[in-house]
Amino acid sequence: MKTTETTLKWVRLASGAAVVLVGWVFILIYNSFHVTPPVVFVCLAFLAVVTAIYNLFRTGAVAAATDDSDDDLELETLGASGQRLELEREKRTLLKAIKEAEFDHQMGKLSKRDVDEMIGLYRMRAIEVIKLLDGGGGTVREQIQREVRARLELESKAKKKAAADADARKSKKKKAQQKAEEPKPQPDEEPAAADEPKEATP
Repeated sequence: MKTTETTLKWVRLASGAAVVLVGWVFILIYNSFHVTPPVVFVCLAFLAVVTAIYNLFRTGAVAAATDDSDDDLELETLGASGQRLELEREKRTLLKAIKEAEFDHQMGKLSKRDVDEMIGLYRMRAIEVIKLLDGGGGTVREQIQREVRARLELESKAKKKAAADADARKSKKKKAQQKAEEPKPQPDEEPAAADEPKEATP
């Protein structure tokens, strides 16, 4: 990288020197190679003009490079701040959803099992978002990997819970069937002595 910059610098200097020499030769040819004080002043003025143009070009190049780096830094800052705003918005939405789920449960719209499942999922994601906001952000790649892991964990837990609920329903159904198939106990026969007439007392 430094070798390329040094080469470009020497190329620019050589080009500037060549322009100055060509200009001086043109001025001398125009004046029939009579070196007089006005010719010397004109040559010096031409050198000053070329030097000024060269310096302006270098200043513009440095300013453009600085602007590009500033733009990149600004874009990175905007991207980071935009991502933080998005996480803050998601956190507020999750906390609001938890409160709404609890309120719906109190109103009788959701069962205990449903509300526990929903709040569990919301809380897990809220914890992940809070960790990202507290500085565990890392690179974009790491954030994506964490997000994928969190989603996979949520899905696996939801599947396990669904399987456990299905097993519980099956076992309840099986118990109900077994209870229905059991023979009902028949009432005991009354003793025969009850049918005999009582003896009259004297």
